[in-house]
Formats: sequence, structure tokens, C-alpha cells
Amino acid sequence: MADKINDSEDFLARWLSGELSPEEQREFESSEEGIAFSKIVESTDKLAMPQYDVETELAKLKDRRSQEAPTETKVIRLGGFFKYAAAAVVVIGISLIYYLTLPNYTVYETLAGQIETITLPDQSIVTLNANSKLRFDPDEFGENRHLLLTGEAFFEVTKGINFEVETDQGTVKVLGTSFNVWNRNNLLDVVCYTGKVNVSEQEFSQDLIPGDGVRIDNGSFKRSWKKQLNDGKPVWITSGVTELENVTLKEALNELSNVFGIDIKSTPEIDIIPFTGNFPNDDVIAAIKLVLRADNIEYQYDSTNQKLVLSGIKGQ
Repeated sequence: MADKINDSEDFLARWLSGELSPEEQREFESSEEGIAFSKIVESTDKLAMPQYDVETELAKLKDRRSQEAPTETKVIRLGGFFKYAAAAVVVIGISLIYYLTLPNYTVYETLAGQIETITLPDQSIVTLNANSKLRFDPDEFGENRHLLLTGEAFFEVTKGINFEVETDQGTVKVLGTSFNVWNRNNLLDVVCYTGKVNVSEQEFSQDLIPGDGVRIDNGSFKRSWKKQLNDGKPVWITSGVTELENVTLKEALNELSNVFGIDIKSTPEIDIIPFTGNFPNDDVIAAIKLVLRADNIEYQYDSTNQKLVLSGIKGQ
């Protein structure tokens, strides 16, 4: 939706003028940008505006014109132009207020194969896995420990006020504990390592204690499990290994792409194959073999262009 606003100069003007289709209006007003703009419009509606008596001023204008010498009359039709110009003025004002009031986020972002350790203002430690993004507002963090995550990260939280990690699939809330959050492709996995965490999304809410894991799929509870904790941290941190259990091969291939930055082409019948296993994060050839050998999948890997093409299963 943000791209639609940016790509169409009159999109907001048409919204303000009530000229969007019902589908466009529903999509926009339910988006994050639409909700923000709607709130701003509601606020501007409450502002006191100068009173202007249209009928009185029109009568005055007619009286003045009747006393003037007749001149050639030029008719300028404003029509839609005036409507869009007026709307554009409002849009510019709204946009200015909107962008000036955006939080001044601190952003950490990793590339494929990159892991970054971050110390937050409260001395909590975040280990950000490959191809992931973490954001928070440093000005509000002392009173509201709220972070936004895309990708995967391990959190070691110092005790204090509530600590929240928001993803597009759910929110994880803690006081002081350690936990791993994996959020990609409309899926959310959370595993508690120490203390206690709460995972919630819409109608779903579940508390996790050490060893508990839970998956949310497209906003709905999918499954839960119990995990044996050995080192107190995920193996992608302690051993440089990506560990996958009870997932589809498509998820395993996505993780190969996240870790090594390779382009992967597969087929629907291969994508749905179940997968459980591990692969090293420092050897792409070994990782590909470990992911694909169990099901005898035929493939070609171009190391120069970093492209992996899966062609089928041997014997089929």
C-alpha cells in the first residue's frame, strides 16, 4: 500500500475526495499508513477554522461588480482541478504532520551470512541472525521497551519494565528472560530458553517456560513442542549450525538462501516434502548436500552465480 501511495501522486487526493473504489478504500484504511492518515484527518477536523459567510460575501461581490464598468468576461473552469488542488493542499499538510511525527528509529539490519550482536540501551543483548532487521525508538525505550523484528534473533533481556518484540505474526512479551524469535514468510516460531515469555496474536495467547516452543502460521496457532536445551542458546549462535525440525523443504531452502545469499529455484512437489535436519552455516556445498541428499533430489548448483536449481526426485 505504501508503494501505491508513493507511485500515484493523486492517490491521497482521491481518497480525501471520496473517489476510491470500495476495495481500494478498504485496503488503504486497513493498512498502517491508512490508519495513521485517518487519525490525522480526524485531528484536523477538530481544529477551529475561521468562519466564512458564503452568501454574504457573494452578495457583496455582486454589488461591487454591478457598480463597475462592464468588461469582457473570461470564464475559467476550475472543476476537478480545484477539487484536486484543495485536496492536494490537505494531503501535503497531512503528509508533513505524518512524517514529522514518525519515530526516530534505530535500525539494525544484517545481510545473508551475517550475524550481529547488539547491546540495547537497557543493556539487554540481541544476537541478530542473517537477513534480519531490528528496529526500536531510542527516545521511548526507557519507558517502553518495544522492538520490531523481521527475521530471526535471540534475546537476553535484563530485568525491568515489560519488554515486547513485535512481528507481523504476533508479539512476544517478557520481563527478564532469554528467548529466540524466528519470523519469516508469514510464520513465527518462538522458543523460551530462560524465564517465561508470552506469545500472542489476535485471539491466541500462550505462556512459554524454558524448552517450550510455539509456531504461529498466518496469524493462527499451528503447533507447539518441547525442546531439549543444551547450551542455553540456539545452535546457530553456539555452533554455527542451522537447526530445522518438522518443517517443509521449502522452509529449509529459504534458510539456505538466508544464510548463504543464494538464488534457489524449486518445484511445488519438492517444496512440500517434510524436512528435519541441520546444516553448517560456513560451507554452502556441504549445506546443500545435507538438505537435499535425504530425498535423492536432483539439482545443479552454479557457484559462480550462486544459483541452485532443483529439477526433480531421482527415479520419478
